[in-house]
Amino acid sequence: MKKKVLKITALLIAVTLITGLGILANSLVGNPVSKRLAERTAETYLAETYGDTDFYIENIGFNFKDGNYYAHIKSPSSIDTYFTLYISMGGKLERDTYSDVLDGWNTANRLNEAYRALTDTVLENPSFPYRSEIAFGRLEFISRQWLGQHDVPSYALIEEDLEIDKLYDITKLGAEAGHLVIYVDDETVSIERAAEIMLDIKHFMDEGGVPFYAMDFVLQYPRTGEDEARPEGSIHILNFFYTDLYERDMTERVRAANDAALAYYAEQDKQKLVEEPIAK
Repeated sequence: MKKKVLKITALLIAVTLITGLGILANSLVGNPVSKRLAERTAETYLAETYGDTDFYIENIGFNFKDGNYYAHIKSPSSIDTYFTLYISMGGKLERDTYSDVLDGWNTANRLNEAYRALTDTVLENPSFPYRSEIAFGRLEFISRQWLGQHDVPSYALIEEDLEIDKLYDITKLGAEAGHLVIYVDDETVSIERAAEIMLDIKHFMDEGGVPFYAMDFVLQYPRTGEDEARPEGSIHILNFFYTDLYERDMTERVRAANDAALAYYAEQDKQKLVEEPIAK
């Protein structure tokens, strides 16, 4: 009798473990049945909604974070035409991101990647003399609906005005909307040193044929000690225009820009306290 009870108990434990592992696996990687349902939904949706196109399903994957399947859709004839269909485990279409193609989002991403690669030719070149954990360039794009909003750069290009698949002149776009973001580690942190380095960066960019419109710049001390902490003290510059990068009175302009950046950060901190009051 005891042996029979032990066998039943062992069987129940095994079934419980197998069931638990199955549920865990299902939540992490999905299951073949749901994947097939997602595939059928994607195929039917493409045929009914985009039947006159050359769109195809590149792959179907599972997102364990939201429990949905995603079907990546592409077009062999368009570099900017790619989007995603989000489909539930039950095969219901939850979302279609084709609007990213139509509103210029994908095109903006392509151009931004090309500009970043261009700035990397200077910033990641072994001859670039400054130590930096953060150094990159991006093109500023904005959707038309956000024009005039707070923190939107005045020189940002409008995504909706971009032409799908058009081969733009990246250097021209860089001169119109290129934004450098560079943090430099240096043993000397001062307004004068910041002005010197910023002018030098402009020189390297000009020599490398990489135009830009504005620069965010931070000058800070290198990390020290086992905890990789930095000594206090830094210079912060936001949206410093290329046209303001010249030697005469450069120190004064950098000083004013640093004061403006610190005032901006203080205002942001004040707003955060208002929006998220400290709990008593």
